[in-house]
Amino acid sequence: MADGDQLSFGDGLLSNRKKISKLSKHLAKLDEIIDWQPLVRDISIIDKTDTKTGGRPRKNPFWMIKATFLQSLFSLSDPQLEDQLIDRLSFQRFVGINLDQEIPDFSTFWRFKEALSSHSLDERIFELINQQLEAKGLMVKKGTIVDASIIPSSGRPLSDKKRKELSQTPSPQIDTDAKSSKKGGTWYFGYKGHVGVDVESKLIRKATFTPANVHDSTQTEQLVSYDEKALFGDKAYVDSHHKYSARHYGWYYGVLDKAARSQPLSSSQKKRNRKLNSVRAAVEHPFAWMKTKANLVAMRAKNQSRNRLRFLFACIGWNLNRAGFLLKKTRSVGSVAL
Repeated sequence: MADGDQLSFGDGLLSNRKKISKLSKHLAKLDEIIDWQPLVRDISIIDKTDTKTGGRPRKNPFWMIKATFLQSLFSLSDPQLEDQLIDRLSFQRFVGINLDQEIPDFSTFWRFKEALSSHSLDERIFELINQQLEAKGLMVKKGTIVDASIIPSSGRPLSDKKRKELSQTPSPQIDTDAKSSKKGGTWYFGYKGHVGVDVESKLIRKATFTPANVHDSTQTEQLVSYDEKALFGDKAYVDSHHKYSARHYGWYYGVLDKAARSQPLSSSQKKRNRKLNSVRAAVEHPFAWMKTKANLVAMRAKNQSRNRLRFLFACIGWNLNRAGFLLKKTRSVGSVAL
C-alpha cells in the first residue's frame, strides 16, 4: 500500500496471491509513471480543517486524487465510482484503501472535484503530470499541432430571454456557460476542448476549455509552449500575427493556407496543404481516444469549471495511456540494443 498505510490482516492474506489481473497490471503501470506526492502536496490547500477551527476532516487526499483518476479512466459517475471501489479489489489497492477501511461515499467525491475545479487545481494537476512526462524525456518538442473539438452539452440551448431570467435567478440545474456554434452547416450547443499536441510523441502539452462559440484561433498563444520548432494547424488558425510570431521564434509555420473570397488556392498551395495535413492528422488521435475510451461525447455538468475538470482529466488519461506505450517502446528498443 502506498502513502505509508499498513496492510490489514485481510490484505496480508490476499497479498500472497500469485495471479494478477490485467486491470491490476494496468493500474500498477500508472503508479510507475506517476509520482503522486507532488499532486497530493498541491491539492492540500483545499483541506481547511485544523486543530483551531475543527470540523469534519476530509478524506485522505491520496485516496481522493487516485479515485478521481479512476473515475476519468473508466468514465464512471460518482455513484458508479463508489460502487466500483466497494466491489473491485484492484481499485481499492490502487487507491490505497485497505479492506478494513470505509469507502468514501459518492457525495464526497463530488465535493472533492468541486473543490479542485473552484481552485483551478485541475489545471495544476495537468501541468504537474506533464512535468513528470517531460522529465522522462517523452516530450520531443519538434513541433506543436493545435486543434479543437466541439463537445456538446447535455443541456438545451437557451434563448436570450431565458438567459436574462437566469442571470436574475440562477438555477444549478441549467447550464448557462455553454454556448452555440455553427460548424459544417450544423449548430452545436456546448463547449470546445482546445489542445496543443507534441508532433512526434502525440502527447498533449497544453489544453484549454471554452464555450463552443470561442474561435479556435483565439487559443493559439495558450496552446504553444514556445520551445518547439514548428507550428501546425488547420485553416481555422490562419493569422498573420501568429505567422509573424513563428518567424520571430524561428519556427516552421505549418498552418494550412486558406483561400480568400476572390483568390482561390494555387496548385502549389493545395499541394502544401496535402503535405501538412498528413502531419496535422496526428492531432485527431487524442480526440478520438477521449471520445471512445473516456466517453467524452457530452458534457453533463452544469457549469464550465466542472466540465473543464472532466476535459483536463481526459487529456491526462490520453497522456498516461500514450506515455505507457512510449515507455514500453523505449524499453523494447533498449533491450534489442543490448
